[in-house]
Amino acid sequence: MITVYVKRPHEEPFSTEIADTDGLTDLVDGDFEIVADDHLDGISLVVNEDARGVQANNFPITSEGYLDWVYGPCVFVKADGHSLSEENIHRINQFLAAKV
Repeated sequence: MITVYVKRPHEEPFSTEIADTDGLTDLVDGDFEIVADDHLDGISLVVNEDARGVQANNFPITSEGYLDWVYGPCVFVKADGHSLSEENIHRINQFLAAKV
């Protein structure tokens, strides 16, 4: 099991465990893509690729210097595939506090 962190629009984030990529599909409500924010080194964001412009915006990100938005649910995962640590979750919370 891998610990991930989930942020849905207008809700508080929470940690949960998944066994595989099917768990990611369930958490983002469909097919997903992996994005990154320039300020969260080592952490990837898993988002629903069909939610852009359709679901509520969640928070802004900066990717390769460009501003973008995450729409719908987002799952934060460790880029190397391991579980997020408490320190990682703390960094994500600081990131989200500055964004929303």
